[in-house]
Amino acid sequence: MERHGIIKTSCIVFVLIASVSCINDKKSIELKKDIKKHIATPAFDSDSAYVYIQQQVQFGPRVPNSLAHENCYNYLVDNLKRFGANVQTQNESVKRYDGLQMNMKNIVASFNKNHYKRILLCAHWDSRFTADNDFDDVDKPILGANDGGSGVGVLLEIARQISLNPIDLGVDIIFFDVEDQGQPN
Repeated sequence: MERHGIIKTSCIVFVLIASVSCINDKKSIELKKDIKKHIATPAFDSDSAYVYIQQQVQFGPRVPNSLAHENCYNYLVDNLKRFGANVQTQNESVKRYDGLQMNMKNIVASFNKNHYKRILLCAHWDSRFTADNDFDDVDKPILGANDGGSGVGVLLEIARQISLNPIDLGVDIIFFDVEDQGQPN
């Protein structure tokens, strides 16, 4: 008889715990739905991103030490500052695999610099000094519209959207340099 009472009590306790757990799950689901309703997704203008890509390509190949590289660097920094980012540049002289000294410029743009919660978005902005995967122009630099230009174009548009619609989140955007200067093939 005592054993039957313990089993009955255990079953009642189990049912109560399961019921409370289900109630908490329902509240948790409702809370998650409520949170999703309050998170605004910024717009993204693909035409604007394409213009940013086009502008980079118009400078010509963005190979370190070139005029196109310097002009594009100024363009990127000016736009990021115009969008309200705190912009810093990491300058360094680095050697390419063949010994050529290159002036590297990583560009770091921060939005909501003091915000604790942060995300990091990255792309490289330089273009390849040689078209080593091409059959015809293997010794010529590439424009890098898709490799380099597209990632930067997307991130510039995100930066523009942040400037138009401020968010309650820290965002760091880094444009890495000399990423495309490795050994051929």
